Amino acid sequence: MNSEKNPLSVAIIGIPEHERNILRNIFKLSLYRTHTYTLMSGDEASHILLIDADDPDALADWEALCKGGKDRLPWHNGSDDSAQLAPSVMVAKDQPANDPPHWIRRPFIATRVLSVLDQIAARLPVKMTPAVIVEPEPVAILQLPTTLPAVLVVDDSSTVRKQVGLELERLDIHVDAAESGEQAFELLARNRYDLIFLDVILPGIDGYHLCKAIKKDKTIKKTPVVMLTSKSSPFDRVKGALSGCDAYLTKPVKQSAFQGVVKKYLKN
Repeated sequence: MNSEKNPLSVAIIGIPEHERNILRNIFKLSLYRTHTYTLMSGDEASHILLIDADDPDALADWEALCKGGKDRLPWHNGSDDSAQLAPSVMVAKDQPANDPPHWIRRPFIATRVLSVLDQIAARLPVKMTPAVIVEPEPVAILQLPTTLPAVLVVDDSSTVRKQVGLELERLDIHVDAAESGEQAFELLARNRYDLIFLDVILPGIDGYHLCKAIKKDKTIKKTPVVMLTSKSSPFDRVKGALSGCDAYLTKPVKQSAFQGVVKKYLKN
């Protein structure tokens, strides 16, 4: 079984850059799971291979790779000198006609992507090692198409998301909302935010781990993160501070405290 100290490398054929950015952020979530993944650039040696099945050129490159011979195979088994083709995963909007063993439906959703990769990872030889490991490229974050300040609200409560969103919209602030850490990463892969409100308790990855991941990302680590919790224990505040959050609000949040945080970090 693979541990987070030995991430599985994932190579790609095709896959447009904006989707690669989403994959990089999804793979950050795997740091806190049984199997961890890192994205490689190009079709270098890897443990798993993603192919854009909606791109004829990518399919042609993959077919050539399959016929290429030992030197072109994406990975080799470290237990001997034999080389084998990495397990291939087709990426498509609709199920491919040839019904491949593994495929991922577009658009990328964290749980969907990681579920397919985990199924493959569980079957990989323990001693299998990639021939080459390439460091992932930095994630490029796009600016939201708006001149308004932009805030991301991450909370599994629809009531909280609506209340916070309405309060922010009254201040002429653009609001995006996510109910899980996985959804938050998908939004962070596509947009740049001026402030993030983050609930501590979330389904899947919790707010503390999500905050740590945000603060470790060079492209978004300076974005202020305000953690929300229904607890008032000093221990929770310590955990929030250790995760790198910039402020801490206890729910239900007092309007004065909320407005004070918004004014401080958005300088309205």
